[in-house]
Amino acid sequence: MSGPVTDLLDLLDLEPIDVNIFRGRSPDEDRQRVFGGQVMGQALVAAQRTVDDDRQAHSLHSYFLRPGDPAVPILYEVDRIRDGRSFATRRVVAIQHGRAIFTMSVSFHIQESSQEYHLSMPQVDGPEDLVDWTDYLATIQR
Repeated sequence: MSGPVTDLLDLLDLEPIDVNIFRGRSPDEDRQRVFGGQVMGQALVAAQRTVDDDRQAHSLHSYFLRPGDPAVPILYEVDRIRDGRSFATRRVVAIQHGRAIFTMSVSFHIQESSQEYHLSMPQVDGPEDLVDWTDYLATIQR
């Protein structure tokens, strides 16, 4: 059974080509360019496949360099920048026609407990209990 979620998961299921190299495809749709979110998602999947399962992406930066061609598969080359005890860093380059179309730097971190640095939400009235804006304006214009 096919549906939007299944289609998305299929699109993000990259083909391993070699160590740190993956191939992605574009959907069979009549488009002139590859959707940027697709390239970003596939690049993140490629990076995730090169780190331990206990690491989650917590920061990423990406740059769209050229438009993607939906008729041509996209190669994702992952550079393992650093593998530490708590953090891992990856750089991914998406390539078509021998040229980079996209780059991403992503940092992964193991899940760990930490301090919480925010204040608790104060008790406030719900929207239905607030004064209507027009009524409020009428009170301050008197």
